[in-house]
Amino acid sequence: METLVLAASWSGQLAAGLGVTLALAALSIVLGTAVGLGCALLAARPGVFGPRLVLMAAGLVRSLPELLVIFAAYYGFAFLLQAIVAPFGVTGFVAIDAFWAGVMALTLIHAAFCTEVFRGAFAALPPGPIEAARALGLRRVPVFWLVAWPLALRYALPGWMNLTIVSLKLTPLVAAVGLQDLLRTAGDAGRNTHDYLLFYLLALGIYLALAAAIGLIQMRLEARLTRVWAG
Repeated sequence: METLVLAASWSGQLAAGLGVTLALAALSIVLGTAVGLGCALLAARPGVFGPRLVLMAAGLVRSLPELLVIFAAYYGFAFLLQAIVAPFGVTGFVAIDAFWAGVMALTLIHAAFCTEVFRGAFAALPPGPIEAARALGLRRVPVFWLVAWPLALRYALPGWMNLTIVSLKLTPLVAAVGLQDLLRTAGDAGRNTHDYLLFYLLALGIYLALAAAIGLIQMRLEARLTRVWAG
């Protein structure tokens, strides 16, 4: 009973931390997916310089520790703002919001890995359906959205859903620049109540539930895509 009362006393703060975690993950996943898809399409275009530049940039981000990318987004953007406002007489460190720095950093990380996922999916496309669509007189854009993209999505979905879980797990790293997310709130609760095990177990259960929900969505999407292409 005492444990339930203790957990309930921090329910509001934990709910707020969960909201921050979900918002950070959702924004970075949506934006990172869009950027990664765009980079994969650019990498697939004819040419040498453009595709190589895109792949090099994505590879560079993938090779860096995620925490370093977060620090670079937070302090680098603050330095850029400081350089912009310095001519107007504003001196000292210009702080930026930790949440938006986290969104920028996790978007870059998610986009870098999504680039490879989508690039591999497009490379695996069978030429037959695309050639048939072109033979019917469809232009490039309709061919992509009506034929190539639905096929590529079937190949990309497992990898993309795994990246979604990875991005969710990366959100606690943004606490390093001051973000009050779920895991940091659980740590604060444990520090104040001297019951770290309780609150870290609560956080563990929440993360497991979120990962299970993502896995369930993946299974349903895969089943639906299989029925669509089988029918």
